[in-house]
Amino acid sequence: MTYSELVSTDDLSETVPTKINNNFRNRAMLNGAAMTASFTAWADDSTGSPKDIYFCASAGGNVTVTLPDATTGDALAGRVVTIFKVDAANDVIIDGDGSQTINGATTVTMSAQYNYRTVMSNGTEWFVIGAN
Repeated sequence: MTYSELVSTDDLSETVPTKINNNFRNRAMLNGAAMTASFTAWADDSTGSPKDIYFCASAGGNVTVTLPDATTGDALAGRVVTIFKVDAANDVIIDGDGSQTINGATTVTMSAQYNYRTVMSNGTEWFVIGAN
């Protein structure tokens, strides 16, 4: 095991365990939103904060979730997004950006209440990495 010296730019205002715990807390909390109409995932909302999970209520009609471009930004960096269907009526449709696909298909449709899909980009297209 090797240790590196502290340099003058290191922030010593917090102890190492505090920094580790704060980092974990920041990463462990999901940023969510309730949606009732079609939208584009990660498009900044009024708070300017892209969401990690979207709870979609489709009682008023189908809700289409358009994924962002899989080749840029957070998608390229490996960020995941989860789409959750909260009610039984209508469908929630996940649509890739432009001609980009999700598991090889242009859309993924969720019809049953409490269905969810967690998707991640490989830098070219989207893949479902979690579902029920």
